[in-house]
Amino acid sequence: MNANARKKLWIGALVVFALVSVVRLVLTVQRDGLGDSTLWIALVIVLVICGITVAVMLRRSSAVVSNARQNRTDVVVVPAYSTGEAADEAASFANAVPGLMSTGGSPMALVVTEALVEVWAGRRSTAPSWTLRRPAEATVVKAVYGTRSVDALHLSDGSASVTVVPAYSPLRAMGGSGKEDLRRAITEVGAGQPSR
Repeated sequence: MNANARKKLWIGALVVFALVSVVRLVLTVQRDGLGDSTLWIALVIVLVICGITVAVMLRRSSAVVSNARQNRTDVVVVPAYSTGEAADEAASFANAVPGLMSTGGSPMALVVTEALVEVWAGRRSTAPSWTLRRPAEATVVKAVYGTRSVDALHLSDGSASVTVVPAYSPLRAMGGSGKEDLRRAITEVGAGQPSR
């Protein structure tokens, strides 16, 4: 089963769960009244909040990648989420980058050109937030991502660095990086071309 089929299956399962929850809530309210339906009401509210949050994050991630691609055509773009270390790296090299969360999870894009790796962190920015010279050393490290430590891609040229969670599959990357995404990002950053 490929990634697209898994994504459709996961979304389908969420939709079915949401529909079953709403139908169950309506039936419980009709049968027992509103007071006995508190658990189902809370479940539906949590489900709606989670759905909205995921949709907003996916839209933001897509917007950052699209913005980077529009400003840099015919180059490799690695979609990513920031880590806690990326916020520190931005502060030490590029001053403060607006909207970069200190615990990670902010949408980013790495643009790989012939001479540089550009770090794009904004949906409307017209230039990268900071850059690294190529060839930048690419390694897998443990990094802060929310409240836990996950495998992340660390790039360094000796003076500047960036640590991100590659997000070729943004929904999966919200939970942490996948080994396939890490391998693909290392290959693309090293070669300067898509690994497909």
